[in-house]
Amino acid sequence: MRVRFAPSPTGVLHIGSARTALFNYLFAKKNKGTLILRVEDTDKERSQKIFEKDIKTNLKWLGLNWDEEYCQSKRTALYKKYLQQLLKKDLAYKQDGAVYFRTPTTGKVVVKDIIRGRVEFDAKDVDDFVIQKSDGGFVFHFVNVIDDWDMKISHVIRGEDHLSNTPKHILLFQALNAPIPEYAHIPLILNQDRSKMSKRTGDVNFGDYVAKGYLPEALINFLVQLGWSDPKGREFFSLKELITAFDLSRVQKAGAVFDLKYLNHVNHHYLAQLSPAAYYKLAKPYIPFKGAEVYHKKVLALLQERAEYLAQLPELMEFFYKISDYDKNLLVFKKSSPDQTITGLSTAIKVLSALSEKTWTEKRLQQILDETAGASGLMPGDIFWPIRVALSGLSGSPSPVELLNALGKKESIKRLELALKKLNG
Repeated sequence: MRVRFAPSPTGVLHIGSARTALFNYLFAKKNKGTLILRVEDTDKERSQKIFEKDIKTNLKWLGLNWDEEYCQSKRTALYKKYLQQLLKKDLAYKQDGAVYFRTPTTGKVVVKDIIRGRVEFDAKDVDDFVIQKSDGGFVFHFVNVIDDWDMKISHVIRGEDHLSNTPKHILLFQALNAPIPEYAHIPLILNQDRSKMSKRTGDVNFGDYVAKGYLPEALINFLVQLGWSDPKGREFFSLKELITAFDLSRVQKAGAVFDLKYLNHVNHHYLAQLSPAAYYKLAKPYIPFKGAEVYHKKVLALLQERAEYLAQLPELMEFFYKISDYDKNLLVFKKSSPDQTITGLSTAIKVLSALSEKTWTEKRLQQILDETAGASGLMPGDIFWPIRVALSGLSGSPSPVELLNALGKKESIKRLELALKKLNG
């Protein structure tokens, strides 16, 4: 088994290409075959080394290593050789400085697709097409076929948008008396509204997801499920497990919807599994706040279960480093009243102020606040709710006791007193 991932370095790696690379990688590894990276840089005007580097860097970041590598711009002599063969056989002709491939006018061109089954095209609908431009540059269709033949590609796994190109490629294979590889055209990636995902309609730049702090494990598990499903219904795989489970027969024909919420769910799963040390190492570049490392680690320990991707951390961490502005009405527990909230907050400040720094621990904080709520006749919400809001400025955050412990006595009392002042103002 020999497959290839053949990107054009005319832009950065995008989501669809990353998925194509992944499907080829899984197929090759499962069948103990060979994965080839073929850089299709025949477009001299648009191809750039910076894009080639981006593609390779992101593939390696995902763990998708290839076995062989080729660059089309270094294979011109081979293309010229086969071009001359077609011209000599009158299967190609020159016109206006360009060379055209002569297509048959009768019969059918049959694509035997592993995913889509038998797809037929009328040969008369495939017009003669350019294989060498007037400036001497070779066209995608021609070099694609020559390389697939020369590299002994057994299976071509690529996007559905290439299906319309396949009749041209099969006709070229036949003209060259070359074996035709097996084809598998994987479904398009769609937006939520089922429109085709593109640079104009979606965030397709793969590097953007890396920059936002999505993990390679998460992106691999998400990408593979864009068109493929596990027969056992499993959701999370290591790359090794995926190689065993993956099968082209499980790839769907219909378009695959890109669900960002699901990607966030998958990434959250992998972030939550990291050790504190590993999490801190990954999170550190995203921390914009000044502070001691020990404090950063304490804060991150509370947020590891909350962050869906690492670029969310500045927003989630902000209230640990500065007091947020918030509406004083947020301090009032929904089943209570402003007066009861004032009483609860005042009582909390009194008992918390009496605690020493040494006894300022989660266990002791929880104990004393529970006892205070029970002894005062107040509802727990009259004490715990305003503490949470006073410390974070948010209705949703880590627990009040976790916040008290992380912020420390001095900062906590300061924020609680400011909240009380808000209520009395």
